Amino acid sequence: MGFTPRQYDSGKVKSLPMTASTTLTRFNLVKMTSGYLAAGAAGDNEVEYIALETKTSGSGNGSSFCDVLPITDDVYFHALTDITPVQATHVGTDVDINTAAQLELAATTDKVFHVHEIIDATNKIVGGYFNKPALA
Repeated sequence: MGFTPRQYDSGKVKSLPMTASTTLTRFNLVKMTSGYLAAGAAGDNEVEYIALETKTSGSGNGSSFCDVLPITDDVYFHALTDITPVQATHVGTDVDINTAAQLELAATTDKVFHVHEIIDATNKIVGGYFNKPALA
């Protein structure tokens, strides 16, 4: 599931070039590296895009393009978390990225994502907004 845009994403989709021989996964974080898209990772303190398709690039930089959604502070997302979210502990906090596909609710160093509400505690899904720029 990763990061699924739910509101205010209309008209923002872009198609950008990918790094050589890489796979980007739908609804995962991606970033620009030397002018090309690459997968996001744990510890990223600024997130730039969400991949809107799963795609494997060709053997040369820029030989393939991927549709992405630029992350702005007004697009509302449902996001997968690493642990079960708790109303009293996590709602209203700013948390970090755990992987390209989920948040780390116990980490508040980079403060990349603001947890607005719990969508589904059983399946570890919260709703909220990315902080642009991150608050750290």
